[in-house]
Amino acid sequence: MNEPELTDDAVVELAREGGLAFMPKLSGKRRIVIAQLSNEQRQRLVEILHQALPLGQPPGQPDSPGRGDQRFYRVQITWTTQPTDVLLLIPESKAPPSFIDLWREGEGCICKS
Repeated sequence: MNEPELTDDAVVELAREGGLAFMPKLSGKRRIVIAQLSNEQRQRLVEILHQALPLGQPPGQPDSPGRGDQRFYRVQITWTTQPTDVLLLIPESKAPPSFIDLWREGEGCICKS
């Protein structure tokens, strides 16, 4: 997949889904508005997504995550000035540690050096 450009009008949303039971508190939805990030934070976010996005698949694919009790991360990138968006599912078992930290801590993760 081509890396999406994170322009100022982009919003990245992360959530953990799947498993045997739906527990909203465990989804830990994160919303990161690109326009609110410093250049360093934006670069760190790009690095994290560069590692994680190739591991994801669009929903509805025959081998996409979310079948049975498998947990996965949902990544959605939307732009306010573009009609397209990116939606990928990344299996929890394949997610890089930096991506898991981003989901757990949100922007706090990309503020660390």
